[in-house]
Amino acid sequence: QHCAVSISDSRLVTLMRALLLQAAVMGVVTAAPAVTMVDLNGASLTEKIAVQTCAGILNRPEAVSAGGGLVYTLMDSDDLKWWNTTARPATTPTAIDSFLQTCLKSSFVAGKWISYNSSSQQLVMPVMVTLAAVLDAIPLEPAAAASLGATNKVFDALERWKNPPNALEATAYVYDNYLNQTTGMAKMNPGLDVKTHPVHPNITGTLDPGLIDYIVKQRLFNFWLEDGCLPDTKDHVLFVKIATANPWPRPIAVYGYDDSFGFKNTGDPYEAETTCAFVHGRSVGMGQVATNGCNNLAFWSQTAITTPLVQNTPPSPTPYSPDRTYVSLVIGDGDNVNYNKGGHYAWMEDRVSRCAAAGDRSKTCFPLVWSISPHLLYLAPDWLRWYLHQCRVTGQDWLVLPPSGDLYSYPSLFTPEDQAKFVANTERDCEMLNTSASVAWEFFGSWAGAIKNYFPRYGVQGVVRSFFATNVPYLLPILEFDDGEFYKTFNKSTVLFRPREWRGTANATIPWRNAVCSPAQLAHEITHVYPAGAVGHVYLTSDGGASLSSLYEMVALLGDHVSVVDQETLADMALQRDEFLSA
Repeated sequence: QHCAVSISDSRLVTLMRALLLQAAVMGVVTAAPAVTMVDLNGASLTEKIAVQTCAGILNRPEAVSAGGGLVYTLMDSDDLKWWNTTARPATTPTAIDSFLQTCLKSSFVAGKWISYNSSSQQLVMPVMVTLAAVLDAIPLEPAAAASLGATNKVFDALERWKNPPNALEATAYVYDNYLNQTTGMAKMNPGLDVKTHPVHPNITGTLDPGLIDYIVKQRLFNFWLEDGCLPDTKDHVLFVKIATANPWPRPIAVYGYDDSFGFKNTGDPYEAETTCAFVHGRSVGMGQVATNGCNNLAFWSQTAITTPLVQNTPPSPTPYSPDRTYVSLVIGDGDNVNYNKGGHYAWMEDRVSRCAAAGDRSKTCFPLVWSISPHLLYLAPDWLRWYLHQCRVTGQDWLVLPPSGDLYSYPSLFTPEDQAKFVANTERDCEMLNTSASVAWEFFGSWAGAIKNYFPRYGVQGVVRSFFATNVPYLLPILEFDDGEFYKTFNKSTVLFRPREWRGTANATIPWRNAVCSPAQLAHEITHVYPAGAVGHVYLTSDGGASLSSLYEMVALLGDHVSVVDQETLADMALQRDEFLSA
């Protein structure tokens, strides 16, 4: 006899949602390796470096498959949040000394250690992480090594790089002797005050050890040359050599973050890496995977997503109307894996809650587009599955590629060969994420070349249908867009939408366009300034104070003729508008 159960039973609905979330995040669960958790809150820098190095070595596939188990560290509240979100069992942290002693005794470390001093050798500590990765050795100060029972000193940095330490010399040494044992590049600021004193900065902080576990696991070439991006310097000569003579895949993905030569309250000119080095007028071909300080990626990257994901089905196509205004709202900053781990998690929870509220869904659950790093496909698949599940819960949210597709970069500056690879990588990312849109950043002055030579490449396959443009620096306009021109079309299949960035909510006027404005000002612009039939987008970033609340406030003030649409519909409307105007 069958029992009919009302779907309104709140307990049943709650249970179903919990089971769906666990299934979505975890997939089919097999016997999982044991996990050692280490709490690094309150730990010293040297302890964090040692533990993170061990975590990288012990989270390698060969160590896990040998029965050594996994390692997970607690460095901030996000670590415990994701542990619980993915339905991991309650785990009591292991004491730091006990963990390090076990690590040193394991066959994958075999007592190996690197002697250094964290105070006097701070400038060479980033490249010392590379040594730890390729030598499978733990950086320890001599007293700690004696206490923990480290028995095999394989490198003596105290002897090799005596005071004063020289980052250029140390980086050159590791490059000359160990490059071919590395698989890619990473950058890590050792604690230099690059914002207050961008020229010859002083050491005022400390190295952020968060990314060490992933650097060690993948054996990345990690370093920091403060003047590496400044032409006519010794640092730059070495950097160009590193970037051009290596065994790594191209274009080069640079993990970490480059804030060298930055200025307080402004952007970092070399953060995208593309403009860091040129040879014969072309970029050497690099882009950023923003991951500085992001710990536990060695843990989360155990199993990559290898089959395309499934996103929400866009609404059925509707005819273009010249009497309506069409706009997509894009949440920016998704290229930064730290945002994926932290800030955007809270935004997404807020969004799901708002969509569940009663009221006019055109105001409470309008279509919303989120940029997200495609590198989560292998760096943190469980995080990506969680975001995708939240999109399914609302039915009105979609994930797209962040700046500038596969890497945060300015790909129009690449050589034709690197550009072709970048296009292929971006199209592959779109297919894996089941999306057809990407944010596109290019450097001021390069747009003419990008529009002529780069973006048309995507019109061949038609995999990427929409690009949401943003200029760097954002205050400057893209002169290649005429007044009243909201987009450009390539091969009748791919659309490049002109920039409209919303960075903050103060009532302010920015030259050329209001990147900082109130919700009421932006709603007025879209409703009354945009011409009838316009098709465009708004790219929302939080660094100027904008938030999900301000986005909701703006949408509530839009005129009735404004349609907030998803990225697929936006591309459809732009292409239909072209047909309408040519008829």
